[in-house]
Amino acid sequence: MTNKYKIQYLFQIAVTFLKLGSIAFGGMPVMISMLEQEFVFNPNIEIQAIGENISPDNAERLVGMVDLVVDCAPLFQERYSMNAEAVRQRKPIIECAMYELEAQITTIIPGETPCLSCLYPEPSSVWKRQFPVFGAVSGMVGCLGAMEAIKVLSQIGEPLKGSLLTCNLREMTFRKFKIYRDHNCSVCGHI
Repeated sequence: MTNKYKIQYLFQIAVTFLKLGSIAFGGMPVMISMLEQEFVFNPNIEIQAIGENISPDNAERLVGMVDLVVDCAPLFQERYSMNAEAVRQRKPIIECAMYELEAQITTIIPGETPCLSCLYPEPSSVWKRQFPVFGAVSGMVGCLGAMEAIKVLSQIGEPLKGSLLTCNLREMTFRKFKIYRDHNCSVCGHI
């Protein structure tokens, strides 16, 4: 007897350095190709993919579909929309970011830890959808984000709550910093 697991994915795919665009090998959309590969590896799961970027217009619906948000969105506007809605719905967020050979990751628990707006009250003026990042950096951040999600959902281990892990892969250094809530934050200061 096999167990069926339903996994709902919010896809925010940023393929940057080696820009594949939205069409994968064989002429099918990247998301469909990825889903088919995941099913080959584990046919006992059911995946619902949503092929749209998050925005203020769909954030409530998309965040409402999941128990935990893993954010790797490339644009601050998307990240702020996801953050605000996840905080409003009191859903944990695994916040992943990368640029060139650097990465950052933290776990946000609304009302307990700083949210994205506490850490970055203003969006970066130079951040664009297409930014340089090596695939190995994205892969590492994806693995760390997945591990954080497992820790939060299973309550195993110690998630990065109240801590920011920074990774400089150019020098292969990893540092962990304490981060603090801004009690005047317009997004989470009231909770």
